Amino acid sequence: MKRILLMVVLTCASSTMLLHAQTLKVLTYNIHHGENMKGELDLQGIANVILATNPDLVALQEVDSVTKRTNQQNQLKELASLTGMYTYFGKAMDYDGGGYGVGILSRLPIASQKTIALPVSKGIEPRAMGLVTVKLPGDSLLQFACAHLDAEDNPADRITQAGMIATYFKNTKMPTILAGDFNAIPATKEITTLTELFTDATHPLGPTWPADKPTLKLDYIMLAPKHQWVITSTRIIQETVASDHRPVLSELELKLIQN
Repeated sequence: MKRILLMVVLTCASSTMLLHAQTLKVLTYNIHHGENMKGELDLQGIANVILATNPDLVALQEVDSVTKRTNQQNQLKELASLTGMYTYFGKAMDYDGGGYGVGILSRLPIASQKTIALPVSKGIEPRAMGLVTVKLPGDSLLQFACAHLDAEDNPADRITQAGMIATYFKNTKMPTILAGDFNAIPATKEITTLTELFTDATHPLGPTWPADKPTLKLDYIMLAPKHQWVITSTRIIQETVASDHRPVLSELELKLIQN
């Protein structure tokens, strides 16, 4: 009888730990405030990339919100209209009568959202990380973060920013995707600080900037906890005109525990 009861208990326990996989497509893209390589404002060109790749989550950097230089256009609202996705704008600073920062597009409902200011030295352009929690099918939650690290030649602020991001997510138990333009090549301290915690889904890829003849890899998609993710494919989209960066797309599987 005791053996039978033990088997029943073990069976019930195992039924609460069944693993299933959630597939996700993630795009990261520095859109250069919608200005293409011809010097023209063309947000439709950015939308075309998103529509062609059909991602579930999009991390956008260098996004304008009702600035004079982009004709008071609410760029995220416009992209939402063109793509049918939910949005969140993470303002890094006031700029030219409006705001400038990072943006997130999501096909998944957004449950919560916030903007985290990243540390910068005095006189350096402010930087931010936008963070949303989205609802996956089956009511599981996923954190999706979009960050744009400092672009100065001196790496000190980027190293501090990367350290802050790693510390922020270090103890989280929720599956997390961090994507963006980190303005650093893979061998730098900034990137190795992040890859201590995250798996770099873009590890095999080459340069992403400048778009016409790329020489530097600056754009990344990273995943935590490492053991919950499978990278199905990852590639640089061969778009050379819509922005000064090339977009990066990863197809992923997230291993979830089903109660």
